[in-house]
Amino acid sequence: MLFLQVAALAASFAGFTTAQSLDPSGTQRVIPTLSPQINALPSLTPTIYDESAPDPQACPGYKASNVAENDHGFTADLTIYGANCQAYGNDIADLTLEVSYQAKERLNVRIYPKNIAPANSTQYILPAHLVEQPDWDGKTNANCSDLAFEWSNNPTFQFRVSRVSTGEELFSTYGHVIVFEDQFLELVTNMVDDYNVYGLAENIHDFRLGTNYTQTFYAVDAGNSIDGNVYGVIPFYQETRYGQNGSETTAHGMYARNAHGQEWLLRANTIAYRTLGGSFDLYFLSGQKEDGSSSALTTISQFQVGCIGTPAMQMYWTFGFHQARWGYENISVDQSIVDGYRQADIPLECLWNDLDIYDLYRDFTNNDITYPLPEFTNFIESLHANGQYYVPIIDSNIYVPNPDNASDAYAPFERGASLQTYIRDPTTGDFYYGDNWPGFSVWADWLLSTSQSWWANEIIQWHKGTPFDGIWIDLSEASSFCAGSCGNGRLTENPAHPPFLLPGDPLTFDFNYPEGFNITNATEAASAAAASASQASAISASPILPAATTTTQGRTEPTPGVRNLNFPPYVINNVQAGHALGKSSIAPNATHNDQYNTTEYEMHNLFGYQISNATYHALIELFPGRRPFTVGRSVFAGSGKTTSHWGGDNTSTWGSMFLSISQAFTMMMSGIPMFGADTCGFARNTDFQLCSRWMELSAFFPFYRNHNVKAAISQEAYRWSSVAESARRAMAVRYSLLGYMYTLFYHAHTKGETVMRALAWEFPNDESLRGTFSQFMLGPSILVTPVLVPNVETVQGVFPGIGKGERWYDWYTLAEVDAQPGENVTLQAPLEHINVHVRGGSVLVLQEPKLTTAETRKTPYSLLVALSSDNTATGNLYLDDGESLQPNATRLVQFSYSNNCLSFTSDGDFHSAPALGNITIAGLHEQPQHASLKSGGKDCDYSELSTSFDGGVLKISGLDKYTSNGAFEHDFELNFS
Repeated sequence: MLFLQVAALAASFAGFTTAQSLDPSGTQRVIPTLSPQINALPSLTPTIYDESAPDPQACPGYKASNVAENDHGFTADLTIYGANCQAYGNDIADLTLEVSYQAKERLNVRIYPKNIAPANSTQYILPAHLVEQPDWDGKTNANCSDLAFEWSNNPTFQFRVSRVSTGEELFSTYGHVIVFEDQFLELVTNMVDDYNVYGLAENIHDFRLGTNYTQTFYAVDAGNSIDGNVYGVIPFYQETRYGQNGSETTAHGMYARNAHGQEWLLRANTIAYRTLGGSFDLYFLSGQKEDGSSSALTTISQFQVGCIGTPAMQMYWTFGFHQARWGYENISVDQSIVDGYRQADIPLECLWNDLDIYDLYRDFTNNDITYPLPEFTNFIESLHANGQYYVPIIDSNIYVPNPDNASDAYAPFERGASLQTYIRDPTTGDFYYGDNWPGFSVWADWLLSTSQSWWANEIIQWHKGTPFDGIWIDLSEASSFCAGSCGNGRLTENPAHPPFLLPGDPLTFDFNYPEGFNITNATEAASAAAASASQASAISASPILPAATTTTQGRTEPTPGVRNLNFPPYVINNVQAGHALGKSSIAPNATHNDQYNTTEYEMHNLFGYQISNATYHALIELFPGRRPFTVGRSVFAGSGKTTSHWGGDNTSTWGSMFLSISQAFTMMMSGIPMFGADTCGFARNTDFQLCSRWMELSAFFPFYRNHNVKAAISQEAYRWSSVAESARRAMAVRYSLLGYMYTLFYHAHTKGETVMRALAWEFPNDESLRGTFSQFMLGPSILVTPVLVPNVETVQGVFPGIGKGERWYDWYTLAEVDAQPGENVTLQAPLEHINVHVRGGSVLVLQEPKLTTAETRKTPYSLLVALSSDNTATGNLYLDDGESLQPNATRLVQFSYSNNCLSFTSDGDFHSAPALGNITIAGLHEQPQHASLKSGGKDCDYSELSTSFDGGVLKISGLDKYTSNGAFEHDFELNFS
C-alpha cells in the first residue's frame, strides 16, 4: 500500500494541415486533417528517460490489398511496407484488417496478425469468451450507419472515421503510420484544438483529461497515485466538441478492447495509443440519438449497452451507510461500533471487517482468540436481526503452508493444489510463490474451470461459520510484495512477515493530519509533529526494514524471435520503482495452465475482472436467486456486470476528497456506478472538519463507506459531535432519496444510464462546464455543491441553465434560487451543512429516513414536485423486492405535472405497502383555488385533506386515507384550477 504521485509530462508536435488520400474505390481526394502530424515521439513519456529510444513513427507502416466486401463491411490484407523496424519488438509483417458496421451507432475496426489462432503464446488476441466482444447486429451496413470509414494507401495505410450526417471527422490516423510488433502496437489519431476527452479509467486526475497527460494502464497496488496508473483498466474515452457559431455540441466515443499494459498519450493535437501486445480492436461510437443529435450521455450508454454490458442491479440495502476499518481487533470492538452508531442516532446498514478477523491473514479463516466461532456467528446474526448486514474482506492470494510444520496445515491451499489450480513459475514448473500479508502465497488461475468450483466451495464453507452478506475483494491487481517467485526454496520460512512494516507494528503510527489542522487544532498539530519526529528518529537509529531490492532494468533491445516479458523493450510509465512490471505484482512471465500457457504478460490486467466474476458466481451458488454483492479493487471493462468498486487506498487529505468526484465520474462512464471512496480517507489521520465535509459528500455517492487504516486514529462518524451532526443531516437527505437512487440504478442496469453525472453531461451546450467537477448531479434532478477546502463556511456554485429556462430550488427550504446566468453564487455552508438543490421539472418520490434502509422503506411515501419554467415536471420510480436476481414482480410508476394536473400511472404487479401521505409542489405562482382528486378512477374528497401555501410552495397532507392499500396500486390524478 504505497502512496505515490507521478506527474504527467509534456510534449509538443509540429506538422501539416492537409493530406492526400484514396478512398476504397480508388478516387483521389483531399481530406482536411484536424491537427498537425506527429514528427518525433521519443520525447514522450516514458522514453523521456532514454533519449536513444527509437521513434516508432519512423517505422514503414503497411499497405492494404485484397479488399473483400461482405454484408456489413470488408476485410483486407495489410503488409508491411519496407524493412522491419523493430522499434520495441519484432515486426509482424502480415496483418488482417476487418471493418464491420456492427450497429447503427457502432463501427468496429480490427487489425490482427494474419492466420493467427484465437490465442497463443506469441501474440495473444483477447478471446470473446473471456471479455465480451461486440458483434454485428445482423442488419446494419455502411448504407444505414451513423459512421463512415475511409482509408488510403498513400503513402501507407491510414484511415479515418467520420459522422455520415455532417462529415465531422471523429478519428484519423492520416499523417501517421501504424506500428504492429509482437510487444508494441501504436496508433496515432489527430485531434481538434483544445479537445475535451474524458474517461480512460481508472485515474486520479481532473475530470477533463487535458492535452498534456499520459494515462498508463497497468493494474497496480500503489494507493491513489495521482496522474499514474491505479487499480483499474478501462480503455474507453468520450470526446465532446462544443458547437461553434450556433452549431450543436457533438459527442462520440472510442473503446479499445485490449488488456495488455498500455499507454494513451494525450498531446496538443494528437492521441497516441500504445500497447505492449495484442491487437487493435477498436469500437467507434457515434453518440447519436434517433433525431441525429449526439451527447456524452448517449455515448456512455452506447458503450455500456453495446460493448461491455450494463451494470448489475444492486440490492436495496447496499445503498445504506457502511462502516469498516482495518483495526477492529475483536468482536467486542465490532459490537461497540454498532452500538456507537445507534446511540448517536446515525444510520448504520452494514459493518465490515478487514484483515483483523483472519488467523494470520489467511483467507477463509477466523482468529480463534479474537473472532472465535460460534460467538462471531452469533454477533453477525444479531446484526441480521436488527436489519443490518455484514461484509468481510477476502484477499486475492492463498497462503502456502510450511512443508516442514505439520501444524501449519491450511486446507484451502491443499484443496486448490490438488486441482493444480494455481498460476505457475515458468522456471521451475511449480506453482508461482509470491509474497503477501500471510507470507509466501499463490494465486488462482482463473483460466481453469476448476478454479471457479474450488473458489465457490471455499466461500460456501466459510459462510457456515461467518454468515456474511457480500464479499469485499482486495489486492486483486494481483498484488505481490516481492519481485518474482520469491518463495522458491523458502516455504519453510512461512509464515513470513511481509518485507515492510505493517500498520500496528512498532513505530508505524501515522502522525499526518489534513491541511488546515494546524489552524483548527494547533496544540494537537504541534504534538503530532513532535511525535512524528521522535518516531522517525527511532526508526533511523535502528532500521528494521529488510534491504531494498530492485527490479529496474530499463529499456531492452528487441531480439528477433524472442519476447522479453519481464522487461519489454517499451517501458510503460508504471508507478512502481523502475517502472518495472514485476514490481509488487506477479511477474509477467508467470504462466497459466491453459493449452497456450498464457502468461501474466497478457493476463495481468484481467485478474481483478476474473476474481470478481468468480466471486459473483460463487455467491449465486451460495444464495440462489439473490443478487450478489461484491466490491472489488481491480476492474476492467465490463467489471460492472459482476462487481462494485471502491476508490482504493486514498488519503485523509482535502485533495483526495476532491479528486474522488472525478474518479467517480470515470466509473459512471465505465459501467461501474456502484462506486465510492473511503470516506474521511484510508491512510493518514482525518480531523473533524475534513471528516464532516467528506461524510456529507459521500452521502451522494452510490457506495457510501467509511474506512481507514489501523495506524491512524479512529474516524467513525460518532467520534466527533460535529461529524455526527453532519452525518445525520446528510444521511437524512440520502435516505429520503433511496427510492430515487434505486431507480437510477434500474435505468443504469437496463439502459446504461449514469447515476452520478457531470454538469457537462446534463448541460452539454455550456462550454464553461467542460472541466467542472467541484459540483455534480445525482441523476437528472439533484445538484450537489460540496465544500472541498478547509476553514470556510461558504461555497461557490453555479446553477446551469438559469436564464435559459432552468429553475433550481433549495432542498431544505424549497426557496427558488435567484441567480444570474453563469453567476458563481456564494452559498452559506456551515460545517454541518451540504448544499443540495432540486432541478425544476422534477418529481421526486421520498420516504422518511430511518436508521436502516428496511425501516425507511416501510415509511409512507411523499411526492416533491419542483416545477419548471413552463410549470411542468416529470419523474419515475422503480420498485421490486430489492434483492432478487430475477424479480417475480416489479412496478414502474411514471409521474407527470402539466396543465395544473399532477398524475401518475403505475405499470407492474409489485406491491409496495406504504401509503402516499403527502405532496409538496414548489414553484407555483399562486395558490390554487379549486382542486379535484381521483385515485384508481374514483373521486376523492379533496376538502378532507390538509393544505398550506407559502412562498410558492403548496403542501398537501392526509392522502394516506385514499391510498392505504399502497401508494401506487392505482392511477392517480390531482387537478387544480
